[in-house]
Parts: sequence; structure tokens; C-alpha cells
Amino acid sequence: MDDIKTKEGERGMWRKLSTVVHRITKRHAALGVLSAMTVASTILVILPTTNAQAAGTWSTETISGMSVRLYVPSTAPKLADGRALMVNLHGCIQTSTDLANGGNWETTADEYGMVVAIPSAPNGGVIAGCWDYYDTNHTRTSTSRHDDNLLGLVDNILNRPALGVDRDQVYISGLSSGAGESMVMGCLAPDVFAGVGINAGPTVGTTSGQISSVATNAAQATTTCNKFADRHTDGFASQLTSVIHSNDDYTVNTGYNLLNAQVMAGLYGASQTSAINMSSLPGSNTAGSGTVWSDAKGPRVSLLTNTALGHNWPAGGGSGGNYIRTSSIDYPRYLTDFFFANNRRIERGITPSTTTSAPSTTTVAPTTTVSPTTTSTPTACWTEPNITHQAAGRATSYGINPHNPYYASGTNDYLGQGNATITSLRAASNSRYTKVASCA
Repeated sequence: MDDIKTKEGERGMWRKLSTVVHRITKRHAALGVLSAMTVASTILVILPTTNAQAAGTWSTETISGMSVRLYVPSTAPKLADGRALMVNLHGCIQTSTDLANGGNWETTADEYGMVVAIPSAPNGGVIAGCWDYYDTNHTRTSTSRHDDNLLGLVDNILNRPALGVDRDQVYISGLSSGAGESMVMGCLAPDVFAGVGINAGPTVGTTSGQISSVATNAAQATTTCNKFADRHTDGFASQLTSVIHSNDDYTVNTGYNLLNAQVMAGLYGASQTSAINMSSLPGSNTAGSGTVWSDAKGPRVSLLTNTALGHNWPAGGGSGGNYIRTSSIDYPRYLTDFFFANNRRIERGITPSTTTSAPSTTTVAPTTTVSPTTTSTPTACWTEPNITHQAAGRATSYGINPHNPYYASGTNDYLGQGNATITSLRAASNSRYTKVASCA
């Protein structure tokens, strides 16, 4: 929400909504409302449905029991494996049309050739359009919750050959109750969702009435997340998470955001932390702070605190709208960059010849079989900036400097982040390089 609501006003409205919710059926008994308005006082601003700058088109379809705004770019996919899919979930007192019109997805989707699906919560949501993220009884198959609808949406899109979506590039993100549901889906189906974007959402396992104070801890949330994943916990080994929130969010307690990042980092085994240079991020207002959690191979979790964002979707540009802030980080761009840069489920510069043939130890003679013009003999070693390694074909990188991770060609050894980072690479064989401590 923009700055028109005070802290006390928001909490007062929340108490009124809680009273209403506890009088309805169990299906609607939990308030997924993460806003500061009553339904009766809400005025939805409907913005234009087209974007003159877009290279693709928006359409509206009914998929898996939900009305879905679907953006299909006319541009080619960024990666040869196929298109990515971003499922984006609205918050309470917000609609899929709001995010389609003002969420600022088109430019990023066009650049990456990415499909964007923005569903409306089934049957109008539990109340005021909210997703039912709350409690601990989520499963993949229960028709009484929203989880099976979202999995059905993904299956539908993956099974459309004309779209060419790669199942290793399926992501989910959302605001408020949509963020809570995104975290639920990341826990419930880590094998399906390679990346999870959580914008000011409560932690898994909390109830609908626990948004104003942190009501769980890392151990409880981790147990809940693993319970949701059931036999699919292996998916955590390659999943990514990004969390974003504001310092002045008076709807969802800001403490949930650090907790969400810590829970996912713990599940991923990512214990190394480093600060984010906020000035390098895309958007119209990048003030704030950020942290990245990494494992030995690179970044896994990011946490951004964007100053004066309020309880809004951080569009960072575009026309804005209901619970959408344009004076913010361009989160659609940042989130997509982060996922594309660090996705562990896709190949990074490994050619078929290097992955199918084993290195020979007998056919390469020290002085006769290696041509003088060959650029990578088995004994060659270089200590240079990552960007130099990339230019010479010894490394690959994705994303935006200084947070772009580098990987050694042929082995995928992690070389750290940033163009200026100096690393040593030794040639293991032609077109195959390993990271070493030094070339000495």
C-alpha cells in the first residue's frame, strides 16, 4: 500500500477483517488478507490493458480453475533450452489485472523471452482476493486449497509445445498473501519451481491472524517446509529464493522477511553471506540494503530491503497501480536476472563433446600431439580477472556485474561474482578448465 495509510489505521482495519473472517466457513475461516483496507472501502483502479512498448501480447484464459493473464513475448528465449515461465501472484485487495497492467513485467519478459502467467485466486480467494497460504495442511492434491490449481497451471503451460517452456526454468513470485503462497509452493514443489520470489510475505506454517508479529521461528518453519516437500526435498539442492520488502511495511511484520531468507538458506546449505551493492540494481529507487547467501558454487538466496517501498509490489517503473510502487527497485528485472544468473538446473556453456567424452591420459603426448597454436594445453594456467577468462573462452557468466556469478568452462567450477574478481584456472584438457588456488 502507498503511504496513505498509517500504522494504527492498518492494524485497526486488520482487526475488523479478522472479525469477519472468523464468522465464515473453514474454507474462508483464515484471513489471507495482507492489506490495510476493508473490502467495502476498497476502490480498484483499473489501468489500460496494453503496453505500447511490449513486444509480446497479453491474453486472458481460464486455466486450472483460475482466470489467468498470460503474457507471451514475440522475442526468442534467452537460453537454448527454451523459455522460462514466471508465475506471479497478486496480493489481497489486488487483482491479476493490476499486476498485468502495472507490474512492469513486459520489458524483462521481452528481453529474456519469458512467459509470464498471473492467475487470479480461485473463486475470488478466501476473502478480498487473498490466497490461502496459511496453516500447515498443504498438499499437492487437495482440492480444498489453492495449491493444486497452481500446479495445474504450470502443467498446462508446460504441455503447450507452441510456447516451448523449459521445465527447468519455472519460477513463482508474489506479493503479500501471494508471497506467502509462493513460499508454500516453493516448499511444496521444490522439484517444480526452480526459483521463488517472496515480496513481503508471512512465513510458512503461520496462521492468517499472525501477520503483525513474527509467530514462528526458523526451526519450526524448516520442519513445515520439509513436511510440505515430502519426498521431493532433493529439489532444494538446486532451488533459489529472493526476498524483498520495505523498511516501512506496517501490514506484514518486517521480521518475516529475514526469517524467510534464513529458512531457505538453511534448507539450501547456503551459509556464506555478502552485502549487495544496492546502487548497482535496476529501478528508480534502489535505496536500502541487501544480503546474498551463497554455497560453495554461488548465490542461492537474496534479501533486499527497499527503503520507502511500503506494502507494495516493487515495479520500479511502468504505470504503477493498486498496491504497486514505481519508485522502487525494478523487481521484475532483478528477480529474473537473479534466477537466470544462478539457476542450477540448466547447462552453462558445456558442449556435448565435453560432457560425453572422458579426458584421455594416453593419447596426448607432452611434445608431439599438442599444436603450438592450441590455446589450452593440459599444463597451461592463468591468473586473471573473471571477465578476461570469459573473453578467452575459459569461463561463462550470467547476470549483471558486480553480482554476476562466473563458472569455469567444461567443469562449472564456481569462480565467485563480478568481472574484476581474480581467479586462477588450469587447463584440464582442451575447452575444460579447473579452478586452482594459484598457478605457482
